Amino acid sequence: MQVRLWGVRGSLATPMSTPQLQDKMRAFLAEATPADLATPAARDALIARSPQAMTYGGNTSCVEVSFDKQVFILDAGTGLRALGQKLKDEGRDKDTGLHFFFTHFHWDHICGFPYFGPIYAPGREIGVWSGRSDAERLLALQMGDAHFPVKWANLPSKITCTQLPEDAPTTIAGATVRILPLIHPDKAYGYRIEAGGKTVCYLTDTEVSKNPNRVAEVYANFVRGADVVIVDAMYGFLAYHDHINFGHSTIFNFIDFFHDVDLGELVIFHHDPMAGDPEVSRLCADARRYRELVAPHATWKLSAAFEGQCWNLG
Repeated sequence: MQVRLWGVRGSLATPMSTPQLQDKMRAFLAEATPADLATPAARDALIARSPQAMTYGGNTSCVEVSFDKQVFILDAGTGLRALGQKLKDEGRDKDTGLHFFFTHFHWDHICGFPYFGPIYAPGREIGVWSGRSDAERLLALQMGDAHFPVKWANLPSKITCTQLPEDAPTTIAGATVRILPLIHPDKAYGYRIEAGGKTVCYLTDTEVSKNPNRVAEVYANFVRGADVVIVDAMYGFLAYHDHINFGHSTIFNFIDFFHDVDLGELVIFHHDPMAGDPEVSRLCADARRYRELVAPHATWKLSAAFEGQCWNLG
């Protein structure tokens, strides 16, 4: 199983601005020594190690889970366009099983769907799965009327929408899929996907911080034993208190939930569109310090999601 992040931003796509890029360039140049700039190899080494030479990215939610000639796509935010192009470049757009799994249907999680190349291939079979019974109606809305030039009804591909049960696992293309109702406006679901002895959990767009004691055990049991757990951690501790009832959480509650849970890596996801790279890095650093305080014996890693982040799980 391979897990790759194509979009990690929440609510609104947020390209890096020129002032933000210039700030990163200033910081990058400030840490460089004459030796770092002396040769092409030295410059490449500086770029490889400098935190200023990367960005978390500005595309909205899209996660690829690939295994056995199958591609599971968790949400269809703006990051989906690049995934579609990558599938085409690698020749996987034609003969690979394609399945979408939607947490919910807010705009930032579906707006990449009309830009996904395989939906325009005649006869191409694509599965759409969610906890809702009206997924087709909701997807068709954004490709109807004056919202998009190509209409859902005219797509040449064969898209099948299926509702997943909340109380039982479902076998899809050789994988076991479970869903979990989340705490978010207009209904949302988290996912646990198991294939080939590996597991990824995806729990974005949920407000566990509002009443953590009520859901801690449920979430801990849902992710137990997973290799990668991607969670909604849109806000820092103080910022959350200005966004109560927005449907999003802080990483600190998930650290509390999972402090003694066996998992591989916990990933901060759905970054605030108002947070630039320095703010996301600061949140991750604060979360790591908090983990050392409340979960010093935890064996799992902690990271902040960035576009291109990848786990090869075997």
